[in-house]
Amino acid sequence: MDYGQIIRTSKLFQDISLSLENIEISTIRCLALGSPSESKNARFQLALLIELQQLLDAEVSLYDPIFNEKDNEILKDFTIEKEFTSDSSKTLYFLPHASLELTEEVLNTNQPKYFLANDVIAHTDRLTKKKLADNYPTLSIIVHLLGENKVDDGFTRVSRKRFKEPVITYDIDSVYFDKVQISRYLHTNKNDAWGTSFTDLAYHYIS
Repeated sequence: MDYGQIIRTSKLFQDISLSLENIEISTIRCLALGSPSESKNARFQLALLIELQQLLDAEVSLYDPIFNEKDNEILKDFTIEKEFTSDSSKTLYFLPHASLELTEEVLNTNQPKYFLANDVIAHTDRLTKKKLADNYPTLSIIVHLLGENKVDDGFTRVSRKRFKEPVITYDIDSVYFDKVQISRYLHTNKNDAWGTSFTDLAYHYIS
């Protein structure tokens, strides 16, 4: 299977390319890729990473503690490094299917501006607002800011057993951003060749 060809000719890659066309990137930092020697999903995610590298003419830095010797050989043309520092205004962070813990850590440590990862709303919708704020405060602020921008569809939804969320105080001054925009991709269907490799993938512009 030619993973690169599948990605390169896909409507998904066209959508991603359009969402990134107005940014200048010198480095792509990829985390939570998975093991390309053992996982089909990771091979598709790697194929997307390679296409992004070529599209943006960028260096690639990546790390995943799951990498084995075969993975290191596959990835030998990239820089594999746990510790990473870079100008966030010129770095695209690519975190396919990263955990909430890792996502929160990257947001706090690296302060990314360009963030290609799980849609933060879809990724956190199983949590109450309070639990999200208590455990992942930076993510909770992103979700809150995105919620403020949501367009009202004019419908009022009534639940028989409505759960009333406690009032959450969001400390916007504690984070490095005050605005978040999200671009969601329509062509991430799990029935395509890549399966669940890109489920809920979205581009977040954090400023």
